[in-house]
Amino acid sequence: MTERQLIERLHGLCLLADRLRAPSHRHTPEAYVADRDEIRDHARRLYKDLTGSWPGHEADQAGPARHVRPPDPTALLRHRERTRAARVIRA
Repeated sequence: MTERQLIERLHGLCLLADRLRAPSHRHTPEAYVADRDEIRDHARRLYKDLTGSWPGHEADQAGPARHVRPPDPTALLRHRERTRAARVIRA
């Protein structure tokens, strides 16, 4: 990994950390946890690329499991279905 690639990956990780927002009336706890886990995954992968082993794991073991994004709320799914149906009717 070149120094330039390392700088770009660290910058991307910093941008992800800057985007992280605590749960509030605009940000759900599920989205917060998903964003935090994404930052953790990127940091762990960067560590592995730099050192050759996963942090806190033996080198011969597989890496940590990927965190899946929580499902969308049903209200959001219903809204998407209504807007899709409206587009079909207009067409």
